[in-house]
Amino acid sequence: MTVRLLRAADLALVCPMKEAIDAVAAGFASLSAGRATVPVRLSVPLTDGVALTMPAALDGAPCYSVKVVAVAPGNVQLGRPTVTATVLLGDAVTGELLAIIDGAALTALRTGAAGGVAARELSRPDATRAAVFGAGAQARSQLLALRSVRDIQEVRVVTRDPAHAAAFREWASGEPALADLAIHPSSPHDAVGAADIVVTATTSRTPVFDGRSLRAGAHVTAVGSFTPETRELDDETLRGARIVVDQRAASLAEAGELRGLSEGDLVELGEIVAGQVPGRESATQRTVFKSVGNAIQDLVVAARAFERARERGIGEELAFP
Repeated sequence: MTVRLLRAADLALVCPMKEAIDAVAAGFASLSAGRATVPVRLSVPLTDGVALTMPAALDGAPCYSVKVVAVAPGNVQLGRPTVTATVLLGDAVTGELLAIIDGAALTALRTGAAGGVAARELSRPDATRAAVFGAGAQARSQLLALRSVRDIQEVRVVTRDPAHAAAFREWASGEPALADLAIHPSSPHDAVGAADIVVTATTSRTPVFDGRSLRAGAHVTAVGSFTPETRELDDETLRGARIVVDQRAASLAEAGELRGLSEGDLVELGEIVAGQVPGRESATQRTVFKSVGNAIQDLVVAARAFERARERGIGEELAFP
């Protein structure tokens, strides 16, 4: 028996962002239709951070997946990644292991893709200016996804360290999809005040901008916080907005921004994708996509990547066990 090992570079070859966006959109629709089995993630505390397990299965799908991810904020001081993860993809009939995939790269890709689906369904079609809070892998993936679905021409990036903004700009200059994009470091107030789309992808435990700075009709995607004790968005950002989530139960259990809200206050992105409920209802409506991440995203992107990799002979085949 062999298992295919897919590293980050392999994943980039076999699953470009546009394909990931389509896969995640279909996954969310299946999730909202009740065709997916996705337990609320199990978490255990680390010395400085948290470790999580995220399994998923889909009715009729050939594969299941399990992701193990650790978030250790203190790694920044050690010069190591804040997020480390591994995704295991298995045969849904035999249970046998099919692939081991770089989970950090897959998480960035599928989270970016979710933001892309949300922007496609919720942002104004004429959106051209974005604000991005954060400059790490998640922020970069979100920007690639935005550019896949909207004609973004200008980005204002907000970081705690100016060097991170400079690194973000240098990275973008080397990405063919972003080559003509104007990127400027900015203050939170100026970034939000000029933006049609705002993305927060930080490790902040408290709101990163004042919601009163948002323009009418702005769309906000928040992907950084994922525990009840943390939040990137303030109450003003949510007030009067159409609030969209990956899954109601998981979001209410895990998102600090949503404390005090009920299921009736939320719309699932999959319901919008499937046409069951409308997305944006007016040009001036504020829309917010609060994502805590869902294992269905891992499954659909991992399965697509594995199939493409097997067809094209990409990745390393390992004898296992």
